[in-house]
Amino acid sequence: MYWIPKLHKIPYKQRYIAGSSSCSTKELSIRLTKILSAVKEGLQKYCETVYSRSGINHMWILKNSKELLDNFKSRSFSEISSIKTFDFSTLYTTIPHVKLKNRLKEIIHNAFQHKNGSIRYKFITLGFHKAYFVNSDKQKGKTCYTKEQVVSMLEFLIDNIFVEFGGRLFQQIVGIPMGTNCAPLLADLFLFSYESEFLQTLVKNKKIKEARLFNFTFRYIDDVLSINNPNFSDWIPLIYPPELEIKETTDTASSASFLDLYLEFDIHSHLSTRIYDKRDDFNFEIINFPHLSSNIPTSPAYGIYISQLIRYSRACSSYSDFVKRHQCLSRKLMNQGYVKERLVLFLKKFIGRYPELVDKYSVSTSQIIHDGLEV
Repeated sequence: MYWIPKLHKIPYKQRYIAGSSSCSTKELSIRLTKILSAVKEGLQKYCETVYSRSGINHMWILKNSKELLDNFKSRSFSEISSIKTFDFSTLYTTIPHVKLKNRLKEIIHNAFQHKNGSIRYKFITLGFHKAYFVNSDKQKGKTCYTKEQVVSMLEFLIDNIFVEFGGRLFQQIVGIPMGTNCAPLLADLFLFSYESEFLQTLVKNKKIKEARLFNFTFRYIDDVLSINNPNFSDWIPLIYPPELEIKETTDTASSASFLDLYLEFDIHSHLSTRIYDKRDDFNFEIINFPHLSSNIPTSPAYGIYISQLIRYSRACSSYSDFVKRHQCLSRKLMNQGYVKERLVLFLKKFIGRYPELVDKYSVSTSQIIHDGLEV
């Protein structure tokens, strides 16, 4: 059992991680991770089809903040009227086992069959990197599972969660441990089942307008973002089970932080984004990025500079926000032994490889170099 402090919380809070590297159910959890990833991928494709036909978004799950930014670009925001964020206080530790098994069983069964109940796939096969659905169990050198076997594997894992602490052995009968491989997928799909069911109920009751209020709702595990739906909190009791506690974390009436992004809209209802880093609020210096004198090759060390520039340019809609992050990064790297002249070369390489990320600023290469590296 590991204890991790959450220093960005006031007062400080903590998270407990159950180490599972040598757990007897480790291999089972790894296999379920591959299987549930394939199930989730199928759900995402199905929800994309539903959205294209009905204009209602049933899939709130996000992979990362990049996917959120891509959504902002691909979907039309005529104007932003509200930004709300929410957080599940104790998601992993409060999920009821009975509900978890029932919900995941239904999702798994649906993945193997058509909407009318007829068989779509007979097996799911574990490849080296991912799982995929097939109709024949004759897959050379690969293991195939039926939906009944997958459900049985899942139920065995949930029913046999044991944690050792202080020389004593405890069985977890409520919630799932943070540490087992498939835990994020279990939580993700569990919440998805309620979100999708809620939207289906609205559609069934001819409340199409209300269902479309949730088209700009996004969730990353236990963090929820709702745009242009100011009364989202009123719907929460109708969406999620009562065992889960969810709190609003919105910063102001026109801004909120979500994942590593800070979202804000102005008086003209235009949305802007920039980097949000919880560590900026710490009252002590953070040690990150490798020192050039450390025992790592030089080229990958400078590659970190490019990777951070990609992240900053994707997230920062204004050039001034990008420059602030760039300057902070370059100063820290030069204090850790990085050579300014070489940083200039890597900056030019970044601009040459990813022009689409900096073109939006309408600033010349020489200006970016001057502003970011103070050359």
